[in-house]
Amino acid sequence: MRRVAVPTRTLVLALLLLPILLFGGRELRRTLGTERLLPDLGAPSQVARIEVARGRDQVVLARRMDTGAWEILSAADAPGDAARIEATIERLAALRGEPVPPDIPPQGREPLQVRLSDKAGRDLGHAAFWTGEGRALPDGARLALASQPPLPLWPSAWTSLVPPVIDPATVAGAQRLSADGPANLPLEQTVAVARMLGALSARDFMGSAAINWAGARQLRVRLADGSSIDLQQVPDGDGRFFVRMTSDTRTDVREARRYAFRVSESLP
Repeated sequence: MRRVAVPTRTLVLALLLLPILLFGGRELRRTLGTERLLPDLGAPSQVARIEVARGRDQVVLARRMDTGAWEILSAADAPGDAARIEATIERLAALRGEPVPPDIPPQGREPLQVRLSDKAGRDLGHAAFWTGEGRALPDGARLALASQPPLPLWPSAWTSLVPPVIDPATVAGAQRLSADGPANLPLEQTVAVARMLGALSARDFMGSAAINWAGARQLRVRLADGSSIDLQQVPDGDGRFFVRMTSDTRTDVREARRYAFRVSESLP
């Protein structure tokens, strides 16, 4: 049998095209029989506001008009994690699903809702999510979703906020503040307060204005450089505590007074 020589150029071209054809085939199979959940949602740059809510719980993210940076409006304008937020928008824009058969009853649990809008306030997408299912609001079809992006309802999942860095070794002393005047803490308690400040995290933080600080424990911490930090603490209702801080001498601490950080230990 006579063998037919394949030109090298043709062979190279075929090898280059093969991955594209395979990818195209997979994409065709993936999209066949499915539809986009949010067909009007485009590039992340179009989105200026995101609202995620279920019942009374809500997170509101907004892009600043001047710098384009993301902020968490529902948490004292804490800085948003732009990479996480824009990746979420891209995943929402790409969501596809198969129509849910009409004989399957709707899920009874209250859905998680997400609304995205542009800088003029126009809706780019509004959807409700249940486990494995989504529906564009107000009257979109129920779609079965193989996956969906996480849409947490706590601000620390969306932020790049970092608490002020306070080195425990720089704490020179601490006083309890009360109506009877300041009282110096013993060394052991001062060390415990210093350790708490050194371990502060933005995990589960909240805007301090949303918390009732009536009856808060109050301390003043003196640092080795002569600066001081005032602390207030109240229970968070779940076995831990909220701490907020301010300072007349440290700008980073004063700027953080808008936030309440959760800690496990009670102030002395």
